[in-house]
Amino acid sequence: MTTPSPLRPRIGTATEQGPKRPRNADAVAYHTMRDRLAVAVVDGTGSRPEVVEWARDAAATAARVAARRASAVLGIVAASDLCDPDDPDAPDGAIVVATAVPDGDWLIGWAGDCQAIGWDGDDRGAWRLTAPHTEGQRLRDLGASEEEARPHDRSLLHAVASVPRHGIAAVTSRAGVLVLSSDGLHRLPLSDVDSILTAHAADVVGAAEQLVKASRAVSTDDITAAVVVHPHRAERR
Repeated sequence: MTTPSPLRPRIGTATEQGPKRPRNADAVAYHTMRDRLAVAVVDGTGSRPEVVEWARDAAATAARVAARRASAVLGIVAASDLCDPDDPDAPDGAIVVATAVPDGDWLIGWAGDCQAIGWDGDDRGAWRLTAPHTEGQRLRDLGASEEEARPHDRSLLHAVASVPRHGIAAVTSRAGVLVLSSDGLHRLPLSDVDSILTAHAADVVGAAEQLVKASRAVSTDDITAAVVVHPHRAERR
């Protein structure tokens, strides 16, 4: 029997506290298990110390379970178990989890307004894989103008604590590279994401740092980005 070689994931992460925030409540974590890799980004609601701690625990728990169970959805379910749905003041937030599996797919799940962007360089550029669970996006889907919808972008319709009631949105993708981020990166145009990833194709840390830097020009929120190369398709890069 051949023992699988340990994965050597290529992951670049960067985060920056919002200029008016007392603490950064974003968190990112990753975990490998045999031939699987999982990455999670969590955006805690608010900036209280207990929210910051919860976000870190939720990201670590989601990544570990998603890698061990080969399921982004089960990772989010595990993170939801850290919430107290009966306490309106208990920590909560948004999450996105991606699991890389050996056949080359990403298994992606999310709740709230964290996002996943796929990128394949010259093949396709950058494209959005997730839609935010916000009142602003709901209004857009109903045909509202951007001017009408944007003021409602911070109103979450779904989050980690509400997973038992609303379930988990999920997609698969064969993107060579994923960007997972908190909502601080939402307003950065996809053309800018593509340009940054193209310029830093060999430097995932530099790519993540530049994505955060560019997003700061259009957001005052905490901003976190993880740039992840699929470990079983790395030969394409």
